[in-house]
Amino acid sequence: MGAHRRGIVALLVAAVLAIGGAGVAQADAEDAPTPSGPADVAIPYGDTASIEPQYPWRVASCADVRAVSDLVVSCDAESIVLSAETYDPDAGTTVIPVTLSGTGPSASGRKMTVRYRVTLEPPPAPAARPIPERAVAAGALLRVPFSEFSLACTLCGNGGGTRVLGVEPAEAGSAWTTPTHVVFRASRDYRGDAEIRVGVSDDVGSETQTGIVAFVYPARDQVWAGDVFVAVDAKGRAEIDLAALAGSAAGADVDVVGCGAAVHGTVTCADGTARYAGKTLPDQFAFRVLAGADQAWGSVTLVPEGEAVGPVPMAPSPERTTVPMRIIPPAPPTEKSGADGGLFVPFTELLDRVGAR
Repeated sequence: MGAHRRGIVALLVAAVLAIGGAGVAQADAEDAPTPSGPADVAIPYGDTASIEPQYPWRVASCADVRAVSDLVVSCDAESIVLSAETYDPDAGTTVIPVTLSGTGPSASGRKMTVRYRVTLEPPPAPAARPIPERAVAAGALLRVPFSEFSLACTLCGNGGGTRVLGVEPAEAGSAWTTPTHVVFRASRDYRGDAEIRVGVSDDVGSETQTGIVAFVYPARDQVWAGDVFVAVDAKGRAEIDLAALAGSAAGADVDVVGCGAAVHGTVTCADGTARYAGKTLPDQFAFRVLAGADQAWGSVTLVPEGEAVGPVPMAPSPERTTVPMRIIPPAPPTEKSGADGGLFVPFTELLDRVGAR
């Protein structure tokens, strides 16, 4: 992240004023400006915060400040810069006492100590886009792969977590998450729109909410598309016959009309075949099929060569409601990448992921 400093001015609250020697003249309060402002300092995740006393006050001893806490990364008479290498949700508050010396005719020789209360800010919660309306037959399953949410997460190296927060209306069906998908089972007797609310959290529990809008229609001759796991070869490549993963109960012709973006690698789709290349695994992409006016979505989850693969669970796990993600979201773009590439960076990154450049 780009350097971002928060200037924190010294505060008299909780300060101990020490007169620097018997021969120091006592100045009236209006003649000697005193530090003012918050003594609470929050260090942004991956960034810095600074303590900057107001004139005429200066940091008396950087050696004393450095000895108190490892959060101090630099110090001089005018400022103290704080940073943390990692985020610890159990770190609590670190109190850093800073002795300030007065300068100039109004405060020369005077000293005071301000006790700064320093905390760590958590990383931003994951980012996720909502999924627009998807059709599902009454009584059938709708599986939505995580790749469709365009997830971005600063701290999801351990998989973070997903959970279903609710289905509205409740009679529309039931939903749960798996390590790779959100699954909705539509009720046999329900017709119309349903909203599945989903929570996505990072490794330290910061959660964002997103959702899926599902349209439940009467069961008839269904079009279906499969959700499969595919192992890549030693070069991280795979070729998948998507047409073989879809069909129609009525025997109608089914066409593969498009693929979604992969989370990490690139995927191109043409003539019913997907070609994938990537090295960050597991990875995933969705595809859509049409048969007349009916449509369905399927997904492909890519795993390393030789890894055991299996189907998407058909029922929720009874052990827990929050499930770690097997598809690790990428980190969000940095300020630097946006500055270097301009407004078209997100667009060109998407083109790279779908193989359109």
